[in-house]
Amino acid sequence: MSANKGNKGATLEKDLSASVSLEARPSQLNGGDQSPPARQSITARLNAVKISPTVKLRAKIAISVVLFASLFLFGKVDLSKSVDVALKANPWYLLVAVTLFLGSTFLNAHRWKLLASAVGLHQPLLKMVQFCFVGIFFNLFLPSTVGGDFSRCYYLSKGTGKYSHAFYSVLADRTVGIAVLFLFASVGILCGPGGDGLPLQLKLPILLGTVGLFSVLPFLPTLALRLLGPDNWISKQLNNSPAAVYWHNKKLMAITIGLSVVMQIVIVMCHVAIGLALGLTNIPLWYYFVFYPSVAVLGFITPSFNGIGIREWAYTYFLTLAGVDRAPALTYAIIWLSLTTLASLVGGLVYLLGHFKMPKADKDAQDQQE
Repeated sequence: MSANKGNKGATLEKDLSASVSLEARPSQLNGGDQSPPARQSITARLNAVKISPTVKLRAKIAISVVLFASLFLFGKVDLSKSVDVALKANPWYLLVAVTLFLGSTFLNAHRWKLLASAVGLHQPLLKMVQFCFVGIFFNLFLPSTVGGDFSRCYYLSKGTGKYSHAFYSVLADRTVGIAVLFLFASVGILCGPGGDGLPLQLKLPILLGTVGLFSVLPFLPTLALRLLGPDNWISKQLNNSPAAVYWHNKKLMAITIGLSVVMQIVIVMCHVAIGLALGLTNIPLWYYFVFYPSVAVLGFITPSFNGIGIREWAYTYFLTLAGVDRAPALTYAIIWLSLTTLASLVGGLVYLLGHFKMPKADKDAQDQQE
């Protein structure tokens, strides 16, 4: 009897110990060693978080509104003076700015057409211009539903089954444009007569970004093979996908970079025309090659509603560095915003008249991607 009681007691003690052990280590219930409960819980929660496109859009709008309002709250900008400056603007120079800005879209379309043809997607130039304008429209008015780049990929590859090819062409188009933006800013800083007077915290990121882009991008496929190996997904995309043509066809890239340079000169001349329209004759020409690319990059990488808010802050900051008062500096930024809005309205007309309506299923797919 005592032996049986002893065995029962030992068994009960083991069961209690196992129960306590399981309670102390719930992660082992499913078998195998797992990370501590706290880490597992945090990781699971982070993975479970899904932000809807509507929430993203509201967040971007909120950031833009706060940034724009802070110009008046903390930037001490007098809105009435900005309005007076706008009313006195020279309309002929503004017309030149509008013409140059809309004309730059044709250069962008031609550059993209060359890059798209290299991956087997051939479209007439006029059709590519339409795609670009529709992309501008989507960028401004429908950022949470159909982004401009997605729409360009969609329409270029529609009916071909080559969406990835279109994606590579748009990515290459973006990359070439951004690289030339950095190059322009660096040339302005190094060669401009007043570049030494710019703050180091402004010059250094631009110079380092330019060096990084032009020293890494041309050798990216080779670097990926050496650092990641031939079986890595990134290495395969760079070396074995349709995008590989952009590294093998040196003549194509030289032409597209040349077109990008011409396009950026046109955009700079557009900025000069806005400055002349507002009577800002004290801004040196070289400085336009610095602040416009810098503002463009900031607007592209900052989370906001199409760069609104951050762009106005940036234009005001750079122009005040050149001795421009805050009121005309803000007017300058608003005129630039008006130009981009005008281009979007043109894109809206192209979208309506060109029968570019996108099926609901494709819009839903874009929502899921975002």
